[in-house]
Amino acid sequence: MARHKAPRTPAVRRGMAVLATAGVALGVGVAAASAAEANVLPDDPGQVVGTVADLKPNPLAGTGVDPLDNGVATQVADFRGLDSRELTGPVAQAESVDGVPGVGSVTDALRR
Repeated sequence: MARHKAPRTPAVRRGMAVLATAGVALGVGVAAASAAEANVLPDDPGQVVGTVADLKPNPLAGTGVDPLDNGVATQVADFRGLDSRELTGPVAQAESVDGVPGVGSVTDALRR
């Protein structure tokens, strides 16, 4: 099977990024318009935020294929060593989106 190579020129990369962003924006716009037309949008935005805040941020946690369970550590010279698990740990171990440090205060503010 032939391997596809990623575009190497910055102009092509930027163009691909613009196309991808436009596709996402179009998809979000169509979904919002469809929901508004079907009259399924809730009257209380806090209800939606509450639902999202209760979702599990890492549905693969505790499985053998959890990508946040892996880590990379390094140390340069005599500086303190860095481990990627310091960043992924709070997300991997949170029970809900609301339990991720920094996100809980945002969801609480949006519920009001």
